[in-house]
Amino acid sequence: MNIHKDLEKKINEFPGDLSYIARLLLKELEAGKRSNAAIEEMIREEIRELVLEEEDK
Repeated sequence: MNIHKDLEKKINEFPGDLSYIARLLLKELEAGKRSNAAIEEMIREEIRELVLEEEDK
C-alpha cells in the first residue's frame, strides 16, 4: 500500500526516539489490540519520559 510506504518513509526520517515511538504506535494501531485511550496514555507516558530525559541534560 502506497500510504503505508510513505508513512514508513516519513517515520524513518524522525529523530531516534520519535521514530521508535511512531513505529511502536503504528504497530499497536494496526494490531487493534489497544483502545484509543490506552494508546493516548502510552503517548503521554513516552512524552513524559522524553521531557524528563531532556531536563536531566
